[in-house]
Parts: sequence; structure tokens; C-alpha cells
Amino acid sequence: MTIGSELTAARERANLSVEQLSAATRIRTGLLVAMEADDFSRCGGNFYARGHIRSIARVVKADPAPLLAAFDEAYPPSEPDRARRDERIEPRKPRLHPVRPRWAVVVGAILVGLMGWGMVRLFTLPSDVEANASRSASPTPAVTTPAPKPTATKPPPPKPTTPAKPKPAPKVVVVLKSTGEGTYVTLRNYYGEVLFQGLLGTGSTQTVTYPGSIRVSAGALKNLTITINGQKATPASKRFTITPTGAIQKAP
Repeated sequence: MTIGSELTAARERANLSVEQLSAATRIRTGLLVAMEADDFSRCGGNFYARGHIRSIARVVKADPAPLLAAFDEAYPPSEPDRARRDERIEPRKPRLHPVRPRWAVVVGAILVGLMGWGMVRLFTLPSDVEANASRSASPTPAVTTPAPKPTATKPPPPKPTTPAKPKPAPKVVVVLKSTGEGTYVTLRNYYGEVLFQGLLGTGSTQTVTYPGSIRVSAGALKNLTITINGQKATPASKRFTITPTGAIQKAP
């Protein structure tokens, strides 16, 4: 019995579908189908494949040790995976940092010296001022103040104009209604941020409003009714993109 068939048998014993197992483990349905077909090349390496096997075993309440032992026997770990495992086991040694000069102490000493010099100048300054005043005492010459010149009146400044507010971007309203057994749906924006992700049960409805493109990925498109801006849409594939105008495009 292969690893993939054991994973399939464990999922069926737990009475779970592929979409339900994907929602519980956060593993894509396509990857789960490939793992049950003994195709672990899409996992990104033995390290991540072992992690997926542990997650599946935890959800279906199975012992992961026999599954991991069978996987290690069928797919021996490569050198990078062994090195990564050894790094996680080996404790990290403390790093020694070179001693740096304590600039705070140096700056504090300079500030104390400046404050002391300032106090000395503060107490000696009045005597210096009086000595200089007695030396430079002389009759004050008469000063004539010229008449002020008439100032020209300036026109009032123009009133600032308020710039026109930009028009808000059009928003796309997507209504998802599940039929039949329901399906797992993921909606993301242009930058990959998740707008909605979850399992829509039978008869449940989810509404998503976003001012931009929306990328949709559905597990079972036949169990889903899609309405865009009040109009029913029928996409041709499970993965598609909704433009800001409400049009449907094929996902890249």
C-alpha cells in the first residue's frame, strides 16, 4: 500500500472530502490530489512534504509516525534537507560582540564641562560689563528721527482655490452562492491580498465589494452561482479574474 493510498484511506475514514481537508489544513486541493496520487514533487522538497503529512494526519486523527517512516524510506532526504534538520536540532551558540566605546559617558562628561564653564562666565560677567561701561562713558549725541515715509497699500491676496476632489474608483460587487455540496473559494486582489477564503456550505452566500480587480479560485465551480454587479456570470474555468468593469478574464 503506497503513501498516497494510505492518505486517501485515512481521509475517507474521517469522512472528509478533498475540499474539506483543504480548508482544515490550509493545503491547496490540487496539492492534496497530487499527494494522494504519490506525486510529492509539488511540495517543494521533502522538508515541506513531511510537514504536509503531519498536518493531514492531525486533521484525520491518524498516527503520523508510520506515514513519515514510509515517506523517508521511499524518498530519502537530500543533503539540503538533512542540513536544515540538523540546524533545527543543533542549539545555537551565543555570539560575542566586540566592546564598543561608551559614547554616552563621553558626551555626558563634555556636557558637564560646558555647564561648569557657563556657570563661571555667569558669575564673572557683571563685573566685566561694569568695567567696560565706565571706560566708554561719553555724552550721548542728539539723534534726529526722520519722518516715516507713506506706505503704498497692497491689494488683498487672492483667495485660494479648492482643488476638485478625485472621483472614487468604481467598486466591483461579487455575490457567491453555493449549491449542491458547496465548495472552497478564495478571492484575492491584484496584489495577492486575501479578500475572502473559506468553505461555502450548501445554501450559504458571501458578498465581496472591492474597488479593483479580483482573482477568484473555486474548488467545485458547478456548486457555485456567481453574480457580478447584479448580473449572473458563468466563468469557463475554476480560476479567473474579474476586472474593475465587471468583465471576466482568464487567470494568468
